[in-house]
Amino acid sequence: MQWILTLVIALTSTLLSAGEFSISPIRLDFTSQTKSQAITVSNNGNTPLRIALVLKRWTQDAAANDVYLDAQQDLIYFPRQFELQPQQKQVVRIARKSASQEQESAYRLYFNEQPNSAADSAQSGNVAMVVSFGVPIFIEANPQKIGLEASPMHVEQQTLNFTLSNTGNVTQKMRQIQIGTQGATIQQFDNWYLLPGATRQYHLPLPPNACSDQAQVIKIETDHSNIEQSLNIPLRACKS
Repeated sequence: MQWILTLVIALTSTLLSAGEFSISPIRLDFTSQTKSQAITVSNNGNTPLRIALVLKRWTQDAAANDVYLDAQQDLIYFPRQFELQPQQKQVVRIARKSASQEQESAYRLYFNEQPNSAADSAQSGNVAMVVSFGVPIFIEANPQKIGLEASPMHVEQQTLNFTLSNTGNVTQKMRQIQIGTQGATIQQFDNWYLLPGATRQYHLPLPPNACSDQAQVIKIETDHSNIEQSLNIPLRACKS
C-alpha cells in the first residue's frame, strides 16, 4: 500500500513554486470590467504531471475561520484537468458568469497534483507527496465600500492583542504592523485575509525591539486600510 501525503500551500507572492510545478499569478481580482483572466501552470521537473482543478466558495465563520464549500459551477474555468509534460506550460482560463453584486464573492481555485499511477505501483509501500495550490479569486463588489475597525489594543503575556472587524464589502489582507519609530514590525500572521463581515481576534508575539518606556504609535496596515493607535508597551513585555 502507498500512502499519499497532500501538501496544501498558501499563496502570498506573485509566483509560487513547490516541488516540480509553479503557478502565476497567485491571486485574481475581477472588477466590474473584468470578464476573464488566465493562470499559467509550469512543469519545472523532468517527469509528466497530472493536475486536477477544484473550485471552492470561500467564507468565514463567526471566529473568522476559513470555511470552504464546493462551488464547481459558480465560475467558468478550463481545462479542469490536464497532463503537463516536462518543461511545458498550460494556460487555465477563468471567467465570471454574472455581473458584480453589492457583496464581494470569494473563492479558491485549487490546483491539485495527482499521484502518478505507474509510480504508485513501482513504489508500493512508500509515501508519495502531492501538492495542492489554492489560488484566491475575488469577484469585487460594485460599488466598493472599504471599512475596517479595531478594538483598543492591549499587551498581555508578551503579545499584542486586539480585534479587527471588516465592516465593508471588500476583503482586507494584512500587510504588517508597525510599532513606534525604532523599526519594530510584525509581518507574519496565521491568518492573512479578513473577509467582509468577519471579525477576528489577534494575539501576536511582540518583537524584541517593540518595548519602550513611552507611549508609541502602532499602525495596522492592510492592502486597503491603515489604523493607528497609541499604546505604552512596557519594557518587561518584550523578551530579552
